[in-house]
Amino acid sequence: MTQDTHITLTECPRDAFQGFPKFIPTDRKTAYVNRLIKAGVRRIDFGSFVSPKAVPQMADTASLFENMKAPDGMYLIAIIANLRGAEGLVAANQKFGHTGNRKIHAAGFPMSINETFQQRNTNKSLDEAWDELERIHGVCDKNAVDLVVYLSMAFGNPYGEPHSAQRVVEFAKRALDLGAKTVQLADTVGVATADEVGETFSAVRTALPDLHLGVHLHATPQSIRDKVKSALDAGCRVFDSAIGGIGGCPFAEDELVGNMDTLQLLPLLEEFGYKTDYTIDALLDCAAEAQELQRKYGASNDSDH
Repeated sequence: MTQDTHITLTECPRDAFQGFPKFIPTDRKTAYVNRLIKAGVRRIDFGSFVSPKAVPQMADTASLFENMKAPDGMYLIAIIANLRGAEGLVAANQKFGHTGNRKIHAAGFPMSINETFQQRNTNKSLDEAWDELERIHGVCDKNAVDLVVYLSMAFGNPYGEPHSAQRVVEFAKRALDLGAKTVQLADTVGVATADEVGETFSAVRTALPDLHLGVHLHATPQSIRDKVKSALDAGCRVFDSAIGGIGGCPFAEDELVGNMDTLQLLPLLEEFGYKTDYTIDALLDCAAEAQELQRKYGASNDSDH
């Protein structure tokens, strides 16, 4: 397996959990994450240290972290929206991370390309968010936690605000300069065409060749193939996805398109000549549980992040 054909996948149950209208008990969340780990998934976006009033589904993230069975080689990501969230993540590491090799390795911060969604998502202006991100990096750096920056609305927005690939490049560079370990270009509302995915990713990769860069795409089952192929052709080797395509951001307030389904992504990657660390067969048990969670706690139709 060469570096150029190996794909890093992040499974995103956090994105799934937060999209359910009914609260999922902590033991059900823990069992699902542990099932992913047992299946061989080693990079998981599992929870959020955010206000329980804003996102009630994520109020038990520390307990979920405490009870998961994290083996060697596990890379855990938790989302934060402010400095308080970063401090909560560090506190969880200090309290529960002493057991074995359990650790939250990365704090993920959502930075929008446009003003409207930044206000909706973190209740901050872009200027305020950049200042907060600088403080967050200080806490992360001091405590050996990686910083992952998600550039929301990276491929356009439904608000009629200015957008260009060059603006995405500028945001990615600023995130890199602030110490981001990884930048994920997020198609938050699924508006991107395959061409836009390729063009924007290529622009950032060309301008910042040393940046660890990936995508967090939202797509219908019909559009996944073209978007994935375009990202791969542009040089992307880091993808986020969620089994069943379930999940959702509670702040977009628009009709959205679901996450990329891991079970659709894996065979596409294989067809295009790329390899990952696990297979569909290993995830079948997880897929059955994802369907049960959707049936019991979800809406009748898919929502999204």
